[in-house]
Amino acid sequence: MSYDTLVIQDLEAQCRLGVFEWEQANPQAIWIDLELAIDAAKAAARDDVREAIDYSRLVGLVQEVVQQRAYRLMETLAERVATEILSTFHLETVRVRVKKRALPGIGYAAVEVERRLGRARRVTARARGRVRGASAAR
Repeated sequence: MSYDTLVIQDLEAQCRLGVFEWEQANPQAIWIDLELAIDAAKAAARDDVREAIDYSRLVGLVQEVVQQRAYRLMETLAERVATEILSTFHLETVRVRVKKRALPGIGYAAVEVERRLGRARRVTARARGRVRGASAAR
């Protein structure tokens, strides 16, 4: 099956992201690019917004994940965003790129992940298992 792509570029958010204490203490601007594999044919055929991805809901979900907690690594944030998008919108594939200003003299540093629905479920299940196990041990 061939997919169409929904693209959101430069979604700006404030996030506590980084390994240094000052990065954890003060939210900084980050930018997130999204590519979602969608089937646009149904929405296009009916010209019906109810058959399309709700951009506002998508952006709200990403903002919620970003602001939920502090992250040390862009990789962790990208993984969490991808997992939440796949499970919330029931998509097959998503690509997430997290960008931030990291060093003087460069535009930005970025991490890009591409996740498929089956893999995101396994990652989520493993993470939940560790959390439960840690709680049970206490």
